Amino acid sequence: DELYQLDEGLEKQIQTALNDTRLVLTPNFRRLFYLTHRSLSFEEPVLLVGDTGAGKTTVAQLCAFLRGANLHTVNCHQNSETADFIGGYRPNRSHSSSSSSDQIMEGQEQEIDQRLFRWYDGPLVQAMKAGEPLLVDEISLAEDAVLERLNSVLEHKKGLTLAEKGGGSDVEQIVAKKGFLMVATMNPGGDFGKRELSPAMRNRLTEIWVPSLSLRQELHDLLSENLTAF
Repeated sequence: DELYQLDEGLEKQIQTALNDTRLVLTPNFRRLFYLTHRSLSFEEPVLLVGDTGAGKTTVAQLCAFLRGANLHTVNCHQNSETADFIGGYRPNRSHSSSSSSDQIMEGQEQEIDQRLFRWYDGPLVQAMKAGEPLLVDEISLAEDAVLERLNSVLEHKKGLTLAEKGGGSDVEQIVAKKGFLMVATMNPGGDFGKRELSPAMRNRLTEIWVPSLSLRQELHDLLSENLTAF
């Protein structure tokens, strides 16, 4: 506990957040939060590796909450595509095929976008533009070819070229705003049906091992907290 001691102000913020969620600050969770929080404070991209239910997603949500930021999320699976991260062209929701006269709203002429398809930013691009954290859940399930688009984002400049958006010679270049952070989670590669993350991607991330819930005292604290309502 002494090794992962939090400053008093941060401790109070965490306790306030936990009071509304029925979460318990166990020694293992304290360690996990401390290491994740410290890594993110140095703007390091983090990889949390541990079994299901160990608190990987929860600690990412807590870190975003304490920063007062919206947490953008990508849930990876075997069929994940690049568009799930950066976005893509989709049917234009505001498209109107009618030939009626221009709509009038509050005395002003409103233009109607007549394009059938338009570009919609994905969670990665939204997080970079807003300067907010991104959670890539179960990152190891996505194919390496898809994850390669994250390479430039994980470099020092945190840049991204949206070649998929088109634009000819004027391709959109994005540099992440201050505040952009990335947390990825995965189960151990030895689990049934799970695969390992490529060494090239893994070396770009600060890896933190998330131990399973095993201490008797932790189980006691969790049961005591969650059975008080009954």
